[in-house]
Amino acid sequence: MDSGANKKEGFNQKQNRGGRGQKRYRRGGFRGNRGNYNQNYYNQNMNYSNRYPSQMQPQQFYNPFMQQQMLYRTEMYICSRYRNLIDINTKNASLYEKIDSNSKFFVIKSFSEEDVHKSIKYGVWSSSKNGNLTLSNAFQITKEKNGSVYLFFSCNGSGRYAGIARMKTACDENRTFEFWTQDGKWTGLFDVEWIFIKDVPFKEFKDIIITMKDGEIKPISNARDTQEIPFEQAKIMIEKISKYQNSNTILEHFEFYDIRQENYEKNMQMKKNNYSQQSNPQAQTNNENKETDKSNANNTNNNQ
Repeated sequence: MDSGANKKEGFNQKQNRGGRGQKRYRRGGFRGNRGNYNQNYYNQNMNYSNRYPSQMQPQQFYNPFMQQQMLYRTEMYICSRYRNLIDINTKNASLYEKIDSNSKFFVIKSFSEEDVHKSIKYGVWSSSKNGNLTLSNAFQITKEKNGSVYLFFSCNGSGRYAGIARMKTACDENRTFEFWTQDGKWTGLFDVEWIFIKDVPFKEFKDIIITMKDGEIKPISNARDTQEIPFEQAKIMIEKISKYQNSNTILEHFEFYDIRQENYEKNMQMKKNNYSQQSNPQAQTNNENKETDKSNANNTNNNQ
């Protein structure tokens, strides 16, 4: 039989293993702690790196003043750079009342919240080859009947929906997007318009049961990528998302993802420039000669 001291020691060992948030951030999909990126900046301003340590005391976990500061910072950032997203949920609150019966609905599962950020920012998305074909066929069918295709977005492992978008175009296999987190994996691209951006946990839809692609009957939370949702169930889901009282959204982290992407783009451009110089040594030699001639000309002028 273990003594009380041994039990306490075992508990401390479990605590020292580190919490779930140290391996995968709580919102799901994004591997690694957000605070590891540009750590000094976020330690001072956003406090992301210490947001979910495994042994944080309860009284240290919630800081109302810090929470209010972060919310205000988020609002100012979105207002200054993404004015089209201001009050997006309020503008579409009554969508479930006027949605067309010829519309179709699908679940979208993203590997990364960063990709959802890019979808909202650039108004695009891409699924697997079969997924793009399914969505494109649905888009063509609904377009002929003046309906729309709505996509319920969720990140793998997050346990929630992040929002709803509407397809604006069919998938074009000749279009590409170079900033997905998994480079080169997703081919084709189609335009989307975001209708709702709001975190709504799966538990709010536990009573919605549908038939999956494989014929099994399961809760909607078990749906995989590009699983179609019947009209009546989808309409209920839209109403639940519209009325759900929760201010949490991916918009809270847009500044972080923007900074991360800007640095990524700079690194990509540097790699392209280095590759271009290595593949064309003559051009590099010409550039060096130009710099040398320019330097000699400056020296001559100074001597005169």
